[in-house]
Amino acid sequence: MHEQVLHLLFPNVCLICQNLLLPEEKYCCCGCMVEFDPFTTPAESEEELRRTILAHFGTHFPFERGWCRYLFHKKSPLQQVLHSLKYEGLFHLGTTLGQQLGNWMVESGSIDAIDCIVPMPLHRLKKIERSYNQSEKIAEGLGQVLKKPVRSKFLVRKRFTVSQTGLSAKERETNAAGAFLATTGVRGRHVLLVDDVITTGATMSAAAEALREAGAVTVSLGSIALAAKEEL
Repeated sequence: MHEQVLHLLFPNVCLICQNLLLPEEKYCCCGCMVEFDPFTTPAESEEELRRTILAHFGTHFPFERGWCRYLFHKKSPLQQVLHSLKYEGLFHLGTTLGQQLGNWMVESGSIDAIDCIVPMPLHRLKKIERSYNQSEKIAEGLGQVLKKPVRSKFLVRKRFTVSQTGLSAKERETNAAGAFLATTGVRGRHVLLVDDVITTGATMSAAAEALREAGAVTVSLGSIALAAKEEL
């Protein structure tokens, strides 16, 4: 709860270094954000994402486009920020990160075909425990920038799954398999599926399969971060 209490008392300090933020900064100062390890271009992030998916799923996980803003490293400033988003109640941080990702996607010039944004759902019990879904907050920020509707009810997590943290690639795939159910609202649509971090792509793969089974014509992927090779 440290970060949550700190920002209630001192909302204009950096989450990482606790220095005062400049008027144009939000949650994190520019000095700390430099350490987030951003991708140079949207094309670079998509290439690395495709390499990750191919390594774990071959050609069995097709997706149209993919965008990730940062490389994820354990014990990094970015991990600290994402932890604050997921577990410290700073849900508005998700909206800010989603806006950043949205501006990044606009640079690629390939967003017009997207019909709607679908956040990775939490199981209802986990959402009750946490009170919000961090991926939904990211999707809301994305929607504001991309001018695309967010459709949280198009995909549900029908089975409770344990945290993917610490699981092997195979265990992640088994844990996520069959965990999702999509509604017919996705039929005929190009869906942008959104999560906070992609590690092996197992959760994205299971969710994308459910979307396609419900009639989604195309699935693209978006996330704040993609796990670096050394984290796999």
